[in-house]
Amino acid sequence: MIGTMHRGFIALTCALWLIVNGVQCGAAGAEPEVRLQHGDSWRLEFPTYHVQGLCVTEVSFWLSSVDRATQSGWVFRVDRGTLSVEASRRLADGPRYHPGGMQLVAGNLWVPLAEYRPHSTSVVLRLDPATLETRATFPVADHIGAIAADAQGTIYAGNWDCRIIYLFDEQGAPKEKRTNPTGVAYQDFEWHAGRIWATGAVRQENQPVGVVDVIDPADWRLERRFTLAARDPPPKNFGREGFSKLGENLFVVPDDFPNTTIYGFPIPKTIPIDRPPR
Repeated sequence: MIGTMHRGFIALTCALWLIVNGVQCGAAGAEPEVRLQHGDSWRLEFPTYHVQGLCVTEVSFWLSSVDRATQSGWVFRVDRGTLSVEASRRLADGPRYHPGGMQLVAGNLWVPLAEYRPHSTSVVLRLDPATLETRATFPVADHIGAIAADAQGTIYAGNWDCRIIYLFDEQGAPKEKRTNPTGVAYQDFEWHAGRIWATGAVRQENQPVGVVDVIDPADWRLERRFTLAARDPPPKNFGREGFSKLGENLFVVPDDFPNTTIYGFPIPKTIPIDRPPR
């Protein structure tokens, strides 16, 4: 009994320390959760429709979106300083007009274009990030809603609500197929330094809370979770749609037109974030 009470006291003390320091316990085997508050934000005034994906560099934003009324998909390149649209392209391939989460890597913008329903079909586009012209494509026999590329020739593709993750080479040849063991319906993800960074929502105190999960693609093991919090009430689900990572900053775009805003979340420098693959 004394041993049990002692262990309980230690666990309670640990939990209280984590709460006081803004850290919450994560999934089993993962490091503690880290709570982030957003810093800078960028309000977009042009029609963005229903936003899906986001990519960020020091000088540009890229957004993908879908306009269901006209059955059109869109990709925009936006100047980060002026927030003006520098290039745009309508995307449609027969019944496929739903672009998803995307990644800019090695001078290519990878974007999936799917039918607007689960268990359907997609085409994966490799675009010129400046002109948005198509460089190459390959088909997938499922709805692909998020895509990441590791610059070494592997494409990671999550289907509707990311229940399944497909791995392809850059020409579309299948390499592997996995079930997503975290159960989070990731909306957008990217590959960085040997890890997948994925955004979605989990329920905490019966409310959806936006998170960014850091996942080891070797076994899809959750290593760390960042929860995304507003600076002021009311709470907001920041994990709804587009996501991108640049250096020690995370970016999300959870809202559609006319409220489309890109939010930045700086990661404290004390948190190690880029690790070599196992």
